[in-house]
Amino acid sequence: MQDGTGVAHIPGWDLKHFDPDLFTPHLNLCRTFSAWQQFILASDAIPAALETFRYDLVNTGREVLAQLSTPLSVNFSNAISGSKLDAAEINRTSSAYLQVLIDLDTLVATESAFLVGPWIAAARAWGASSSDCGMPPGSLQCPDFYEWNARTQITTWNPTGAHDSSVPRGPVDYASKHWSGLVRDYYAQRVLLITQQALLDAGAGQPLNSTAVGIIKARHAYAWTTSTTPYPTTPQGDAYAVSRSMLKKYEGSFAPYCAQL
Repeated sequence: MQDGTGVAHIPGWDLKHFDPDLFTPHLNLCRTFSAWQQFILASDAIPAALETFRYDLVNTGREVLAQLSTPLSVNFSNAISGSKLDAAEINRTSSAYLQVLIDLDTLVATESAFLVGPWIAAARAWGASSSDCGMPPGSLQCPDFYEWNARTQITTWNPTGAHDSSVPRGPVDYASKHWSGLVRDYYAQRVLLITQQALLDAGAGQPLNSTAVGIIKARHAYAWTTSTTPYPTTPQGDAYAVSRSMLKKYEGSFAPYCAQL
């Protein structure tokens, strides 16, 4: 099923009826949050080397933070919509949204199942073993071509050209992987770039320039999909320590409401 959280999706600018500042977790989300708490409590007695437990611990926390990203993305969407932009509100909502995305990236970086690095490394390995990948002489080498395909598949699906004014139409962000590296450098960086444009427009007393945003998205997509910057293929950080830190940081968004359910 396609991911519908705010990790990869900034909602359309027609959600004024929804006030995410009054965010109240629903019952199922409270149960997920409670499960995360119990996993963290249990971690005191379970060795970190137990891969299955570590995966469940990180995956449950990933779901909690991903669900929290949705109201934060709506806050940001509301802040950059309308005919009059407020720079302070843009900064406030963008900072909160970006923070949860970066924290999500930090959390999933601790578990090998949520790394973009192995996906790219596997693609390059297939390219290295291919004697003919269909590229004309003088163009991309097979490993780079396979990596480009791997990066495009999980982002824009259809290739984005160097001079495109928008991302090509199609199943854009349909994969929406919550993978470390992808969240930080693709999704969060895109929010930051849109924030910078919104602040420019706010300073000029103008609404958000949607044409400029289209160009920003296209250039960002082209830069990331054509990059060959390597990503880690092994976990970064301690899953137990990072999980405890994230729970402490975000439990205020859930605990007061979930205790009443």
